[in-house]
Amino acid sequence: MNARERAAWKQKLEGMRREALGKKPVRIEPNRKDATDTGVADEDAQALSEMLQAIGSQRNKGQAERIARIDRALQKIEDDPDQFGLCDECGEKIAPKRLELMPDATLCTECQGARDPRRGTTRKKLTDYR
Repeated sequence: MNARERAAWKQKLEGMRREALGKKPVRIEPNRKDATDTGVADEDAQALSEMLQAIGSQRNKGQAERIARIDRALQKIEDDPDQFGLCDECGEKIAPKRLELMPDATLCTECQGARDPRRGTTRKKLTDYR
């Protein structure tokens, strides 16, 4: 990858970072609205409130992780530009389409696939659950 390509990736990552920082964190509302209240009077409202807190927390966590990945990619371009676009585990080039979709990717598809859990491997056939 030449200097011009790295500069284009850096510009794209900086744009992604600005966009991610522009999204405000989800506000997590407390269950208690008044200091004298304990919890929520309605059990359904309590469950809904807890679910919304969990969803908001996960969204905020995901946003923070995305910004951290983008920052790592930008730091990699700055500190060791020849390593940008190479897999952190095997050292092979990350596929251009993967980088295009996820410029903050640190692993090639093979290494990422090896890290991700296999899905649907426990059920062999539809008849396994009679």
